[in-house]
Amino acid sequence: MGLSNPELNGLRVFTPSSILDNTIGFFEFLRYETKSLRDTNAVIKDDFLELIPKSTKIKKAFKLKKSEISKQFNEFIKNLDRTLFVKNTPDEIVDIKWERIDSFCKLLRLIERSDERKVRWALYHVFVTGKTKISKQNLNDLLKDFKIKNLDKVLAKIIKTETLSGLDATYDGKTFTINHKSGDKLVSHYLADAIEEPSRRSPGELEEEILDLIDEGSYSNQEISQALLLDEGLVSRTISKLRDQDKIILSSFGQRGTRYFTTNCDNCPFGTTKASCRKEAISYIASAFMQDFGLDLSASDFESVEANQALLKIKRIVMMARKEKNTKLERNLSQNLEFLLSKVVDKFTEIESPDKKSLNVPEIKMEITSDISKLPLLYQLGLKKGARGGIHLMDEMLHLASKSIKTEDRLKIKKHALNETNKFLKNIGFDKKDS
Repeated sequence: MGLSNPELNGLRVFTPSSILDNTIGFFEFLRYETKSLRDTNAVIKDDFLELIPKSTKIKKAFKLKKSEISKQFNEFIKNLDRTLFVKNTPDEIVDIKWERIDSFCKLLRLIERSDERKVRWALYHVFVTGKTKISKQNLNDLLKDFKIKNLDKVLAKIIKTETLSGLDATYDGKTFTINHKSGDKLVSHYLADAIEEPSRRSPGELEEEILDLIDEGSYSNQEISQALLLDEGLVSRTISKLRDQDKIILSSFGQRGTRYFTTNCDNCPFGTTKASCRKEAISYIASAFMQDFGLDLSASDFESVEANQALLKIKRIVMMARKEKNTKLERNLSQNLEFLLSKVVDKFTEIESPDKKSLNVPEIKMEITSDISKLPLLYQLGLKKGARGGIHLMDEMLHLASKSIKTEDRLKIKKHALNETNKFLKNIGFDKKDS
């Protein structure tokens, strides 16, 4: 498994500084904000330029003059042409290879997270210009905008790793010398292939992290990749190995046909019995609820939790809930997460105004789509509790107003409110019986 030729072309044309300027912004703009243009591989440049000022991906795009945006975008497209991802013409961008653009954009974000990837990119970028002796100064110039921690140590690690694989190279503290002919294609792969691996963890560490995650519930390869920041190919290989060792079993098939895996409790990879695993999880949860809320839970409170994986998932949620919330980071996170999730709720909850002349007791309807069920589970639980609390509050208010509202009108209002609440709960993922 290694970088494809298009990805290598991208690393050859662009420089590491691309992940600090509008280059990565333009890549993400093309990847995420061009849905309306993606049904063709030939687009008029003006169509892109109309969308760019609205972009959330391009730094300060809304502050740039139209002429400056056009200039920067045209320079970007010229470089993109050199990578063979597109063909640049005076008025159009044609032969657009959207998949290559998406793949390289993803690669840039992987590089952003690692000093070693940036150094490997710099080495590769210099080597493909024809140099086999790469001075430390060359690298410092390419990486001057990054705070690389201990460049010497990173270079020594690359030498140690790749010479074991067959690269003939040395580093004396001043010069990284590659003892291969200029242009040797194998060298490119020695230097660049490891860039695509989102993790430099050992195989044992990878297996342990994946087992820890799927011990708490069913996950697909894609979900594991996203949760642990791992390449999907690497996840697939590790999952196959764990299945061959009978450490995991197939759980079910997801909505998109993705295979979901879960821990095989009868052959626990951690050598723990079902009973002791369950007892330890319940003990932790009960202790946390007593310490934090003064609530005394017993084993009977967990009888409805059938699977150990579900208990472990609850344990993980309780652990995360007990994290320090008063730091600047956590406050900023909670405020903005509330803002974003509230926007989702506002978008999908539309109240239909009644005709004022129609009835003495107008039926106010709330239109909710099933997309709201994609909200995080804990947020859905909050909405459920809020909806039920609203019904109870309304019930009390109607009771207090019993002298001024006819009995049949009170019953009609209550029945209508219950029906609307049950529709709401169903669309956020709860059955009528849960309400």
